[in-house]
Amino acid sequence: MRNAAQAMSGTGQITLRTRVARQTTLARRRYKHALELQITDSGPGIGEELRERIFYPLVSGREGGSGLGLTLAQTFVTQHHGTITFESRPGNTTFTLLLPIDYSQHARPGTGNGQ
Repeated sequence: MRNAAQAMSGTGQITLRTRVARQTTLARRRYKHALELQITDSGPGIGEELRERIFYPLVSGREGGSGLGLTLAQTFVTQHHGTITFESRPGNTTFTLLLPIDYSQHARPGTGNGQ
């Protein structure tokens, strides 16, 4: 969100979309459900020179940027067996996060065993 806001220099629009993705494979495992989160901004887009390196540490398209935000986001998403991708053109950049919903990790009330 912060990257999107900074990319627009105070003008523009940020849109958040969420949905449940069904029958999704992440990290070579099939999940019945996954959370899909899309963050879209109407900023200038990500330049061609950054696209291949956008998730690398210390890479930033913004003057004074640390280049750590997307690296950390990718690390956290990957630790949770998810994915983060983007599509970008001037006026429309969308980052999509896909995170598995693993019901086996949560016990149902009254069962105590997650079954």
